[in-house]
Amino acid sequence: MTTDLKALRDTLRARAETDTDPEALLARIGPAYRRRRSRRLAGAASAVVAVGALLAMLVPRLLFGGYPLPAPPAVPIGSPAAEAIGADPQMIHFDVGQFPYEVSSTTWAVQDGIEQLSMSGSIDDSGASFFVELRLAPETRSPAPNPTGLPEEPRQLHSAPATVGGRPALVVTGEEATRVTWQPIAGVRAELSVRGRVPANKAITFAGTLSLDRGHQCVPSLRPTALPADARITGCSIMPNVGHGQYVIRGPGGTITVWVFTGVFAHGISPGAPSSTLANGWPYQELDASGNTQHYTAHIRVPDPYVEIFAQGAYGLPEVLLVGAGLQPS
Repeated sequence: MTTDLKALRDTLRARAETDTDPEALLARIGPAYRRRRSRRLAGAASAVVAVGALLAMLVPRLLFGGYPLPAPPAVPIGSPAAEAIGADPQMIHFDVGQFPYEVSSTTWAVQDGIEQLSMSGSIDDSGASFFVELRLAPETRSPAPNPTGLPEEPRQLHSAPATVGGRPALVVTGEEATRVTWQPIAGVRAELSVRGRVPANKAITFAGTLSLDRGHQCVPSLRPTALPADARITGCSIMPNVGHGQYVIRGPGGTITVWVFTGVFAHGISPGAPSSTLANGWPYQELDASGNTQHYTAHIRVPDPYVEIFAQGAYGLPEVLLVGAGLQPS
């Protein structure tokens, strides 16, 4: 019995009328008291949980000034030579630190000799979005045109020198856009493009977190083992926050793109649609490749494991089936 209930019992006994049973009153009061006390304790516990959740969101930013990015596991690689950047389509030779705003999605990729990180998120609860792309390539290899970068003639164009990681850099700012270019090591060009209401000084600070001592492997859950004659893997990308991945295979005849998703395609083979089986035993469905803007010549879907494969150029269904049958767990 708690101290409060004991004091109440003694008071009732001392002041009870002749027809009053203090023990009966206590028998009725006790459970109600305990229920009320339990509710107070539960409320206090809920408050502690809520504060804990808030701290879990705020502590990373309060302590480190930013948010960690979704990324594949980092591996130590040592400082690479300039010619190593972009040479291996399944190795990203850089890592970065935290970003000043919470990032909702990232794509780590190597595409045609360019290593890049693309990411997006929201600056605040207003829904204002930002888009970021960081690209690394040897100076001897010019990056392909970047459709998400700064426009050719941004409004309110302004250029200024800066320092990134102790190296000279050039910062170009436009209307809600910033581009930072520098050489993290001799012979390698880095370009950071930021769109959205991200202050230029925060973009420069993020650029300074670039490290070439750590890297990331691009390893989707499946990997191609059979390619058309004279074709090779030229690109790989992975989205760690959702587990999706992509391979780009190029050869003299064209391009094959393999999208690897997580889990199983929920709808399976479309009802009434003809289905066939790849040489490895996976059922697949051939889809219409005509109604698209990418000029696909063939398109198949494997529901389990969930994979979609596209062909362009002179490649067609035979090459798609060859690649699909050769997919194996990574």
